Amino acid sequence: MSERKEVYGKAVLYPGCSLDGLGKSYEVSLKLVVEDLGIPYQRVEDYNCCGALEVKNVNTMVGLLLPARNLSLAQSMGANTVISACPGCHYSLSRANHYVNKYQNVGQRVNEHLKKMEEEPYEGKVGTAHAVEYVYNAAGVEEVKKRVKRPLTGLKVAPYYGCLYSRPKQFLGTGYSPFKDDPERPNFMDELLRAAGAEVVPFEAKTMCCGGPHVYSDAEVSVHLEARILKEAKRNGAEVLVTDCPLGHVAIETNMDKIARKYGEELRMPLAYFSQLLAFAFGHSPDEVLLTANLTGPMSILRRYI
Repeated sequence: MSERKEVYGKAVLYPGCSLDGLGKSYEVSLKLVVEDLGIPYQRVEDYNCCGALEVKNVNTMVGLLLPARNLSLAQSMGANTVISACPGCHYSLSRANHYVNKYQNVGQRVNEHLKKMEEEPYEGKVGTAHAVEYVYNAAGVEEVKKRVKRPLTGLKVAPYYGCLYSRPKQFLGTGYSPFKDDPERPNFMDELLRAAGAEVVPFEAKTMCCGGPHVYSDAEVSVHLEARILKEAKRNGAEVLVTDCPLGHVAIETNMDKIARKYGEELRMPLAYFSQLLAFAFGHSPDEVLLTANLTGPMSILRRYI
């Protein structure tokens, strides 16, 4: 396993806005998983919002400076890699890396602003990884299997990656490296869930957009997109929709009643973060991994494993 861990060197977690808010159960369970697997990380403190959504459309430089400051903080910690649990954050940090490294004038301007903020100039050498990639590559499927104490045998799951986990590939590097997932048909989360004993159902909607950023500004569109995802998962027999994105997770959970009213009660389905299911399979209690806090009540399905 030591060779696998060297893929990322010293890794730190960028929590982003969500993990200190509605996505808290994601970080709590992820921390349990990486500690159990022997691949713990440090947490970036004094971080700022990465500006993953509309910021880049309003001011390009601010859209690069926000994530660059977080990368600078990671650099000052001696990190080789920044892990993000949120695909939007992963995209934002990776995008900043791309522009700082490819365009010298962009890097210079970013560092001019960082200097004014009394932050270290960012050298562009800190790599980025999503939490799914980190667990998959730094520990590996076989190590996950070894840690399983509560096999999820017979649990039918639909792994929902969302639209930004593996795209756009020119920023994220997907499809160009064995340590990166497939940009169109990602499968790292599928394999981790299989290692925990779950049955992964065919799921063509795994990278479909959920409309999460529009959950309040255009609820009708968001509800429609989320209903399509749930319908596809249900059609293939899934019992739980498994997520790796706090924005998508929260958007679908908070819209579940609206989806059921408009598109049918049969579309109701519990959600759980991939890290929650892994930690649960590793033997941690539902309370420890905050499964009991999920709005859609996954313990209605998972109580059979206790």
